[in-house]
Amino acid sequence: MADQRQTPWSPALDGKTGKAYWRSLAELLESPELREAAARELPGGGGEPVAVSRRSWLKLLGASMALAGVSGCRSRAADKIVPYVTTPPEVTPGVLRYYATSLDLDGFATGVLVESHEGRPTKIEGNPEHPASLGSTGAYEQASVLGLYDQHRARAARRGHDPATWQAFVQQFGGARSDGGAGLRFVLRPTGSPLVLDLIGRVQARYPAARFTFHAPARSAHPARGAELAFGAPLQAQYDFRTADVILALDADFLASMPFHARYARQFAERRRLGSPTGTMNRLYVIEPGLTSTGSIADHRLRKRPSDVPAIAAAIAAELLLTEGARPGFIPPQALGALEPLRARVSEAERRFARALARDLARGGLASVVVAGERQPPGVHALAHLMNAALRNDRAAWTTAGTLITAGAAEQDLTALAEEIRRGAVDTLVLLENNVVYTAPADLELAALLRSVPSRVYLGLYEDETAAGCDWFVPAAHDLEAWGDARAYDGTTSLVQPLIEPLFQGKTASEVLAVFAGEPPRSARELLRDAWAARRGGADFDAFWEDALRRGLVEGTAAPRENASLRLDGVIAGLAQLAAAAPPPAEAIEVAFSVDASVYDGRFANNPWLLELPDPVTKLTWDNAALVSPETAKALGVESEDVVDLELGGRKISIPVLVAPGHADRTVSLTLGYGRSGAESIAAGVGSDAYRLRAAATPFFAAGVSVTKRPDQKHKLARTQTHFRLEGRPVALSVPLTVYREHPGFTEALKGPQPSLMPAVAAPGTPLKEQWAMTIDLTICTGCSACVVACQAENNVPVVGKEEVLNSREMHWLRIDSYVSSDPRDTAVVHQPMMCQHCEKAPCEYVCPVNATTHSPDGLNEMTYNRCVGTRFCSNNCPYKVRRFNWFDYGELRAFNTGLSRLQRNPDVTVRERGVMEKCTYCVQRIRRAEIAARVEDRPIRPGEVVTACQQACPTQAIQFGSLTHEETAMVAWRGEPRSYAVLHDQGTRPRTMYLARVNNKNPEIEEP
Repeated sequence: MADQRQTPWSPALDGKTGKAYWRSLAELLESPELREAAARELPGGGGEPVAVSRRSWLKLLGASMALAGVSGCRSRAADKIVPYVTTPPEVTPGVLRYYATSLDLDGFATGVLVESHEGRPTKIEGNPEHPASLGSTGAYEQASVLGLYDQHRARAARRGHDPATWQAFVQQFGGARSDGGAGLRFVLRPTGSPLVLDLIGRVQARYPAARFTFHAPARSAHPARGAELAFGAPLQAQYDFRTADVILALDADFLASMPFHARYARQFAERRRLGSPTGTMNRLYVIEPGLTSTGSIADHRLRKRPSDVPAIAAAIAAELLLTEGARPGFIPPQALGALEPLRARVSEAERRFARALARDLARGGLASVVVAGERQPPGVHALAHLMNAALRNDRAAWTTAGTLITAGAAEQDLTALAEEIRRGAVDTLVLLENNVVYTAPADLELAALLRSVPSRVYLGLYEDETAAGCDWFVPAAHDLEAWGDARAYDGTTSLVQPLIEPLFQGKTASEVLAVFAGEPPRSARELLRDAWAARRGGADFDAFWEDALRRGLVEGTAAPRENASLRLDGVIAGLAQLAAAAPPPAEAIEVAFSVDASVYDGRFANNPWLLELPDPVTKLTWDNAALVSPETAKALGVESEDVVDLELGGRKISIPVLVAPGHADRTVSLTLGYGRSGAESIAAGVGSDAYRLRAAATPFFAAGVSVTKRPDQKHKLARTQTHFRLEGRPVALSVPLTVYREHPGFTEALKGPQPSLMPAVAAPGTPLKEQWAMTIDLTICTGCSACVVACQAENNVPVVGKEEVLNSREMHWLRIDSYVSSDPRDTAVVHQPMMCQHCEKAPCEYVCPVNATTHSPDGLNEMTYNRCVGTRFCSNNCPYKVRRFNWFDYGELRAFNTGLSRLQRNPDVTVRERGVMEKCTYCVQRIRRAEIAARVEDRPIRPGEVVTACQQACPTQAIQFGSLTHEETAMVAWRGEPRSYAVLHDQGTRPRTMYLARVNNKNPEIEEP
């Protein structure tokens, strides 16, 4: 019987000698059932357990008994299952700790502070000392902490289909090659890392024939080439919008998607916010094809096809230089003549628009600035430099040396690499955190070419499209697990330190490069510290190192200004290139590609927070769509949710239509990053892959796309807002600056006491403690939605999935409502953050039959979850519709909220169950934490001590929170401004959240074309 009981495993050991190790018995036996059981164990699987039959149970029981005998022969260190035996002195359970690090996006670092609960990262905040964040963040940074705990991340290294070790990788690739690296090629993301630059230099010293490619689908070489035309060197444009009174954005979403956008948004808001009717504010002009966050806050916006932007820009430049003469004699006749062919392409109405705009720029002079977007050709960037030079605005616009690293003569682009692979000149291809199979232009056919390379190495977070074609795969460390360095857009060097040990033995790009450089085995930390010790050195290096890690940056490393002189011959050459490009026919339809506000270029496509985040403009979730204007939709005979085939250059995709107000006619806008086919199961099947239409020669926009409607085929689009009209209700108010100055009290009827049968919040004579309230300025809200993700991260808000969003069951405590206040063809948009208003006379409180929603002494509308029985009377009686009901146990029912993602949860906030109502709490946990600290220190709460999650994340500081007793705070001061008002004031709810009406600074000379 003993021999029979050994039958399941003993044959597997026959013929094996010496020590051999397996991760589980299932791996040894090659049993599908045992492999499935092993896959459900942590950390490998996060799915729900499945039912097990009696026969399977007995089989597994026998296997586990056999395993007990096998494991007795193994020597293995015991794993501790408690965090500490002796608590480290710097850790107090329940007390938050913050660590400074940086998050890199396409080579530009944003400094952040990471909240840690006993060694577990749970929340991202901006680093106030870092120039790229100034204490705020964007949606990508907020959601990055969920990406750390993504249970679909790659778990182990492999060679082919077999598990492999890091030591085997080092052994195979660490040895010297005899060909000097002639067939060795590297593909990296753009980076400014001094450490990576140093390691590339070491690889080049060892392999002089190796070549390097830096690829990012969202980044363009056009700005650098435009600067090379204008200045003779690939300089980098820098801006300070605090000094800009008049701004022209040429297809440039500088408030939301360009590098340094969080800083630019803060600077823009500082100059735009009005403190009184007599104050001044900047004026923003935007020319773009599709409505962006920047375009939505513009005072004047011109919707044009991407290919039409150069002609409009040339018309503005000509009016500025000819009519206004910003710098007499500055431009020679031949330069002015170069503008004429482009200027002739614009209509008379557009010329009048350009003339008035140019006059406004000239009046601003030193306080005017022109910004060109990355997808516009180099000539447009050279033209922007020309206009800035003519305005002599070196306080608002200047240049520095580029902050991204290069490989010098050893660098080549992706097209050249593809050609080398076709010729068979590449024998080893190393892809470092770059999913090129998915993101490369479709005409390069890299997916097919990749398999012809004999040795293919991929370092990645996921087993994605590129990993499927590689024979060596190494899991990458998440940014919050990694050591490294990076540079911000202005050149400031930032240090990257981990918050947690790599969950899946991930490696960094620097560690892989060190292997090919022949370096002795060292950790990423040792590589970083040794590189900085060699660079910085000195007896005080340890103090420098500790200070840089503590602050998250190296002081004094910003790139200095370059005193470059404008080269008119280069600008003329750029204008000639623009003029030589024949404009597409008037009836031709263009396609414009852009990164997605949620998933970026696809790297965040498996992040459910971002997939369910409504687009700032369209409010679309869990999908991308072909955006077209109402006029174009009418001409094509399509409407929203119709499925169409888009064909360009012989390549075709199917995608639903979304009719978008404010969109340029004869243009289709597509966002990248969807239609994934890798191992990221959440991203699988979501949206359409727009990369399949991109060509290497036209990566950002192209003419000649055909649109064919699929008969009787619809695709449901999950949008969180489908009605964008105010219908005359005083909800989101907007007025021109001239009207505000003439009638500053236009909101007087929308605030102040209302008759009420309900008792006062505090009885007369009661000592007044802190009374919490919020004020939001709509003039500076860009709708970026960083606050929405920050609220979700702070308050354990679950993800519900597309089907539930279609049923209007999304759970966001904070939403951004966007309202169109004019012609849907040429829209004026107002963004309004809407959350629980914490009404003093709350309609929800007196209808709750179990007293689950009550009013606190400090003015909060509180929810007691364990009292709630789910009658939903409170939601029905709320005029603001800001309460969220748990129709299901989303924390368990939806895979997005289970598994490793539970490690992200904030332990200070209750996780709600099915049948419970929830809503914004003004981050009550932060209020109570501040109260406890003040009580321990025997002092009152300081003004500004309590900061809500949404307020902390907001790049423009449009949200202000505090106590009404702290009269010196901005929150209280804003409420005293004439344009403050309460939403639905006539209901008598007395909301603690007040709004400031949006003010637009229209140019009275402008006649919209």
